[in-house]
Amino acid sequence: MKYQKPLQGIRAFAVLIVVLNHLSITGFSGGFIGVDVFFVISGYLITGLLVEEYVQDGRISISEFYFRRVRRILPALVVTVVFTSFAGFLLLSEERLSLLIDSSLAAIFSVSNIYFWSQIGYFDIEALEKPLLHTWSLGVEEQFYIVWPVFIVFLAKLKSINTISYGVLALSLFSFLLSMYVFGWGVPEALYSGYGFSASFEDGVSSAFYLMPFRIFEFGVGAMLGVAYFKKQPKISAGLSDFLFLLSGCILAFAVVYLNKDSVFPFHNALLVSIASALAIYSSFSSRLASLLLANKVMVFIGGISYSLYLVHWPIISYYSILFGLPSLLESVGLFLIMLAVALAMFRFVEQPARKIGFFNSFSSFFSKFTLKVTFGLGMVGIAFLLNGMKDVNWRIPESRETLKNAEWRALERRIYCQDEIDGFPEEIFTCQNDRGSEKTVIAWGDSHALHLVAGLSELYPEYNVAIAYISGCIPQSGFKGFVRNFPTESGTQACIDLNYAFLDWADSYNGEALIFITSAKRDRPERISEINRTLVRRIEKSQHDVFVLGDFIRPGNQIAQCRSVPDFLLSDEFLKTVCGPDEKSVNSEISYSERMEYLSEKYIPIHKSQCYEGECRFSDEEGRATYRDYHHLSIYGSIYEMKKASDLIFQYTGGDFGR
Repeated sequence: MKYQKPLQGIRAFAVLIVVLNHLSITGFSGGFIGVDVFFVISGYLITGLLVEEYVQDGRISISEFYFRRVRRILPALVVTVVFTSFAGFLLLSEERLSLLIDSSLAAIFSVSNIYFWSQIGYFDIEALEKPLLHTWSLGVEEQFYIVWPVFIVFLAKLKSINTISYGVLALSLFSFLLSMYVFGWGVPEALYSGYGFSASFEDGVSSAFYLMPFRIFEFGVGAMLGVAYFKKQPKISAGLSDFLFLLSGCILAFAVVYLNKDSVFPFHNALLVSIASALAIYSSFSSRLASLLLANKVMVFIGGISYSLYLVHWPIISYYSILFGLPSLLESVGLFLIMLAVALAMFRFVEQPARKIGFFNSFSSFFSKFTLKVTFGLGMVGIAFLLNGMKDVNWRIPESRETLKNAEWRALERRIYCQDEIDGFPEEIFTCQNDRGSEKTVIAWGDSHALHLVAGLSELYPEYNVAIAYISGCIPQSGFKGFVRNFPTESGTQACIDLNYAFLDWADSYNGEALIFITSAKRDRPERISEINRTLVRRIEKSQHDVFVLGDFIRPGNQIAQCRSVPDFLLSDEFLKTVCGPDEKSVNSEISYSERMEYLSEKYIPIHKSQCYEGECRFSDEEGRATYRDYHHLSIYGSIYEMKKASDLIFQYTGGDFGR
């Protein structure tokens, strides 16, 4: 297959819209489709090259294909991973570095899409703290490269290019039907167990986004064009080519502007993008308009370094955002110029030498090709061991900056405050219990924003039992007055509703003394939540228990603790004081929400008033320790500190006779 300048221009378009989307430039909310354009290009080129080899040689060497792909992809990827990990060693907290190393190993061994699928949503705010998140698409491509040549060889055995076309079409259709099944009917519960790794299948949409089988139809659209390259096709006029190119460009431009993180994707939107991409490739070879827009020096240059640019752009954005926050428009321009410079260096000194056959043939006098492959494989394993060893370096963080990992906070919280069962409190409802041998029990009912209060409640009420009625993500208001908070699966949604009704039934039957706090995490509009809260309060009051709605603490919107718990190689304490603070926009929004809840609610304790004064909220204790362990959960120290600070307010509303 000949070198095609317009194809380089399409590569440039694809990488540019991805970069602009990741820089949060207005008008590029759907720029993530650039990855799908790359999938189509890969399907077109890889299939075309395989068919070309079969037509010319009568056979396809799968081992040589794999070696060419390794030589094309891995050198630049490994360099990116190593430098990104080294930057993390200098700049990140212990928890963030550990996650980065895990993602580095996943990227090197071509399973980063599976790793991130099991970890986090692509559009979540935490994504900015994942410097190698973008390698998920390389994982999809590399897995495609593993299975595709075997599939093409199998079809080629039938001695017909038409058979290859039909086979590609059939597999693509099957892949699209998988997406249709996920988006149309959900994932059957038989595919997951509800816990551990297999629980990731609960979110079928995430599975369709990250996993290769759901994406094959995009490669397949390009692959059918690649097969058609070797058939006699009717020539089309330059005018018709211009029209088809313009049509495909309009479709892609519409997708870039119209699609966003809430759009259905991949499914039918990805199919539309794939068809438009294939149409752009097909028409660009004879279109004068395509030659003008895509085959110019600038687009060909960017297309040439597109792989390196894709590799380096996200780590640069991620580290900048971690250190300084989201970039402004002017800062984005500066970052883009830095990306181009780094990508050009990567292309010149890593990508190009690795792609040149002579670079590898220079070793031939010393090593056989087999020995070279073994040496390369051992080198990859060695790099993996070195990367993994970074996780065990425990001297990076100064003692004054140390903090526990999020998982360590949760484990410590349960070990201290959730060990002793209280008589009359069923475990299936009260998943955290702290028995003090008292006849009185303080109860928090809600999601994780109830659980993170257990340390504070236990210290605020030292003489009484403490119990938390909790399921992660399950707010008390779900299931009442037509409101349902949806989980990834219907069973999860129903389990939350069942817990809430079971709690009310338990309250009706429980004869002991209980002070119940209905927590009010900010999960829906204050008007709806406050109305449901009134219903719940009246229902519980009929059970002769004291009940109040406890407002939610104001959350910082940033991971202050992780931001501060970093090495001092490059970042001074003075710098951390300026960058490791709350997100003002998020804080102001939360204050407005809490004030609205206070205005609309009955028996509502405005807990935010103890934390904030005239719009200024604290997120550290007197010793300077961050009170939040992540974006929105209090640490043990933070829970105790904030609840004690709020004690006068709480006792004022509860009457003070059940605690002070």
